[in-house]
Amino acid sequence: MNIKVVKKKSPLADAFAKSIATVEAQVELRKLEIVEELLQFMKREGISRSELAERMGVGPSRITAMLNGTSNLTIDTLVRAGHAVGAELAQTFVPQGHKGHWVVTSKVQASKENCITVHFTPKKLGQARTPSFGTKQPATHDADAAA
Repeated sequence: MNIKVVKKKSPLADAFAKSIATVEAQVELRKLEIVEELLQFMKREGISRSELAERMGVGPSRITAMLNGTSNLTIDTLVRAGHAVGAELAQTFVPQGHKGHWVVTSKVQASKENCITVHFTPKKLGQARTPSFGTKQPATHDADAAA
């Protein structure tokens, strides 16, 4: 049996690649990711959908809409859902063309709070130097916080 591999552009593959690059597709992807994380916390903590609704002070239909991705996930809703499952919402912006990875958990010395360091890596090798964020000591004055 001879197998011939032909490499040529596929219009379907091109259309798919363009469709997932849209802002709307990115919004849906982020919704799916955050709902999956919430479901994992619920599973780990043994929390049912009805219990989540009770803890959040909403009706079961609101939880169903949130977990189906049919409702708009506001920061308020996500913080409340996180609190209900014993988690905190952590978010960040990543420069376009980079991927963010949560890689280090450490304690900030002055406050003894857990902090997460985010490192960014470029999509393609050979791009500009990789930026990284680390933890900083809490500001002691408003002017320090603005800097």
